[in-house]
Amino acid sequence: MLVKNAKVVDLRGERCADVLIEDGVIRKIGANLQDSEVIDAGGAYLLPSIIDLDVRVLDDRINTTNLQALGQQALRGGVGCIGLIPDTTPPIDEEISLEFVKSHSLPIALYPLVMGTKGEGLSEISILLKKGAGGVYTTSDINPYLLARIFEYAKMHQIPLHIAPRNNIFQDVGVMNEGKIAFELGLGGIDTLEEKAEVAKVIEYSEHYEVPVLFKGISTARSLDLIADSHYCYAEVGIHHLLLGDEACEGYNTLAKIMPPLRSEEERQRMVLALQEGKIDLLSSLHSPKSKVAKEVSFQEAAFGIDALEYLLPLAYTFLVQEGVIDMPKLTELLSANPACFLNEKLGKIEEGYKAQLILFDPHRSVEVPLYGTLQGKIKGVFQENIYHSLE
Repeated sequence: MLVKNAKVVDLRGERCADVLIEDGVIRKIGANLQDSEVIDAGGAYLLPSIIDLDVRVLDDRINTTNLQALGQQALRGGVGCIGLIPDTTPPIDEEISLEFVKSHSLPIALYPLVMGTKGEGLSEISILLKKGAGGVYTTSDINPYLLARIFEYAKMHQIPLHIAPRNNIFQDVGVMNEGKIAFELGLGGIDTLEEKAEVAKVIEYSEHYEVPVLFKGISTARSLDLIADSHYCYAEVGIHHLLLGDEACEGYNTLAKIMPPLRSEEERQRMVLALQEGKIDLLSSLHSPKSKVAKEVSFQEAAFGIDALEYLLPLAYTFLVQEGVIDMPKLTELLSANPACFLNEKLGKIEEGYKAQLILFDPHRSVEVPLYGTLQGKIKGVFQENIYHSLE
């Protein structure tokens, strides 16, 4: 297969080129290449497919219907690889649940993470990794001894850990960001101290054991500063925390109830500045879809979560690239190249010898995105072709 007349985007910049694909691998990049099967890109962007390592299934319930729906959503959003968060029902903390997830044939690559804990003890981490787990996940507020043991296993297997900086004591009393908007709405708030304190704690574990950590869903600039100053830690940020402040929760808008909570407008601006300073390593959709019955209730009772897997690239392109915050090569680094480093696969780059998980992206057509209602018509970006899927 030959992709002609494409605007190829990678870490080195943008250039017009043809890309020859054989057996699912990029064989040659150049000009005036020939092949019997041709896709004319017509000047559209040719990008590495997105790798989103912080994705959940509908209502956090693992079943065939939800997994298949997730695969189709990813396909529509140009997402070629997914890191599935495992604190589900049932949790992915033993061989049977891991094998059930991996038994599904999806149109994208699925990397199920596994829980580091099972009940009040550890999961069988070594066995689960041998069975094909995509990594080990935990929240930071588990028993400190168990957290230390998980770090020991990670050091032994030479793998990074995926850790969400959470403290349930804070979350038990809060449903949105602590601040002016929460006060006006009469809702309990979750202070930024929760995240910052947990990040600082985990960094000490990481430094002690010399184990890399990918922090999931960072939402404060102070956390990003701490991570940037560490030796082994990396920061993943949800796209929404760069684009929306907690004003989105006004009117008790449950679509804006996500975890971590949307922060103040001032915090959002500090996060954008941190992005420009290179303190954010990965972007995620934080895809965690919830049924209508879980959202069409009071804000206090509504579930945390947002349906966003299809819209990650259009949102990032519209509000980060078009607004001049970052350029397209930087965006592909955040969405593809850097996440690929946590998969140990030749993915995320348009280079000879890499897997041809590629997408054609038309930046001129508009797309509607839930939660971003006041911005509709402005959001740009539709996929013309998913090269990865056409190779299957």
